[in-house]
Amino acid sequence: MLQAIRSRAGSLVAKILFAMLIVAFGFWGIGSWLGDRSVDTTIATVGNTKIRSEQLSAAVRTQVQNLRQNPNYGSNFDIEQAKQLGVVDDQLDQLIDDSLVTQEIDRLKLAVSDDAVNAIIFADPIFHDAAGQFDRQRYQQLLSNNRMTDAQYYASVRNQLVRGALSDVAGAGVKAPKPLVDAFYRLLAEKRVADTATIPFASATDIGEPAETDLAEFHDQHAEQFRSPEVRAVEVASLSVDDLAKAITISDDELKDEYQRHADEFKTPDRRHLEQILVQDEATAHQAEAALKGGQAFAAVAKDVAKMANGPVDLGLVSAEELGEPKLAEAAFKLDKDGVSESIKTEFGWHILRVTDVQPAKTESFEEAKPKLQAELAHDAADSQIGKLINKVDDALARGDDLDKVASDMQLKVVKAEADQAGHANAIGDDGAPLRLTLQLDPDVVRTAFNTEAGQVSNVTETQDGGFYVVRVNKVTPSVVRPLADVHDQVLAAWQREQRIQHVTKTAKEIVDAINAGKPLKQVAAERKLTVTTTPQLERGVAPGNLPPQVVGALFRAKLHQALQGPSSDGITVAELTEVIPADPGADKLKVDSIGAQIQQQIQRDLFAEYAGALRRYFPVEIDQSRLEKVF
Repeated sequence: MLQAIRSRAGSLVAKILFAMLIVAFGFWGIGSWLGDRSVDTTIATVGNTKIRSEQLSAAVRTQVQNLRQNPNYGSNFDIEQAKQLGVVDDQLDQLIDDSLVTQEIDRLKLAVSDDAVNAIIFADPIFHDAAGQFDRQRYQQLLSNNRMTDAQYYASVRNQLVRGALSDVAGAGVKAPKPLVDAFYRLLAEKRVADTATIPFASATDIGEPAETDLAEFHDQHAEQFRSPEVRAVEVASLSVDDLAKAITISDDELKDEYQRHADEFKTPDRRHLEQILVQDEATAHQAEAALKGGQAFAAVAKDVAKMANGPVDLGLVSAEELGEPKLAEAAFKLDKDGVSESIKTEFGWHILRVTDVQPAKTESFEEAKPKLQAELAHDAADSQIGKLINKVDDALARGDDLDKVASDMQLKVVKAEADQAGHANAIGDDGAPLRLTLQLDPDVVRTAFNTEAGQVSNVTETQDGGFYVVRVNKVTPSVVRPLADVHDQVLAAWQREQRIQHVTKTAKEIVDAINAGKPLKQVAAERKLTVTTTPQLERGVAPGNLPPQVVGALFRAKLHQALQGPSSDGITVAELTEVIPADPGADKLKVDSIGAQIQQQIQRDLFAEYAGALRRYFPVEIDQSRLEKVF
């Protein structure tokens, strides 16, 4: 509809209609058309909490991005496919359950202490150094990398602990039934052995030569194999925040003002490169002190006295603030290079520090900071300007301005290419002639191109990094079945391949029938001059490198001495099940316990899901299906 309006917006009739609309708005008042209230985007109501479409859209987008990283879905996986797979419903259910549990926690007034939160954080291996000790510098760095503050992370851990406690209560007393665990173990741990032989496709040499009529018939029957993809000649005009920032110059006065406002950020505090000996008792700490005062090397004392197998812990180059512990900071920053502290007691044990390097405090000058300030302020300016630029582009296109003119006026980047729906693209010149340059267009741009009619310009579309693009489809070359004369060699190769597959598949079936009639595979294979291989003990779901997974799966469904066949990369594999090795639950307590724990966790999850469902009596759930369908 917008494209149709744009294409006609320059006409006299359109201008008259727009003028009439303006008069109507002026007479009746725009308030009567739009109202003075904000738009309600509530998708679901849970008790006294609302779940809005923005929350659900963000959750779905995140899941779609995750699935695009999965090779089973690929980079072209989109919202519509996600909806068909139930992703939208799953994410909405998750948001509803989260809201139910949060409100139940508030109702029960559940909380955990600071000590419990600290204990969890200090025990998390992700924050430990090479010696297995909590490393505050590593902790702060990881939080910074994930754009989290101390307070935010503490709140997150506290929330998880409360939810975990609630979950534990819901599943308290649950234990996986032993007969069920044993049955699962016997099923999962059973092993099987088979004799196998592979008939290569290349062994089918007597397939004959096809007549031209055979190839013509094959071409007709398998026409889709020889279809050329639809190709679109497109022009993509785009602008990113980074590109816009490169064109923005910030005056020295503005840069100096920014430098003064953030002066503290350009100051590097005094830092010390520290090594640490850490022990858990005072007596060992005093022994280490004595050894150091007696002239022994710091590394030797760490290993021999403190029993630190990997030697002293390297705390790195840190400031007093980054070190975190005030007692350690006070001691460390009184020392000169190569100085060693006395033993210091903290909640983690007894510490002895050694300074290996000193980096004095420094203030970055304006000239040194200027390039960074220019880049940051230009990026901020571009970020604030690009929204207005998007509106300008949209308005210009709505007036009927040509995309080339809009791109030139707004200094947009322009790429011209021929692309198929898989995103394979070749650059083309202004005259439409192909250039020797292969491109890989963004999947979102390709989707837009294939949703836009020939000769039309797409809507302005914002990108995830804050930029935008517009696509014009200049020409559509439809998908067609290429004639036999153009693909004769490909058709011949495909015909020969199919003949070999049919021939080898028939031979494999004859062998399978002979085995199932009573002959062992080794005898049948010897008669046909095939090599037989006996597999190692096979585990369910695990295929050795030379055995197709499909055959392994079938062997675990087969009866003893039953034969079966399945395709491999270069032929058809025939297998005869020769041995079934039952599993004894009493012989592998570790694995049985692991299976029992998994079953128990699943039962607990199911119970917690029932509990969350029961919470709907306290906190009624209402879903606006019509709005949900409009959003997705």
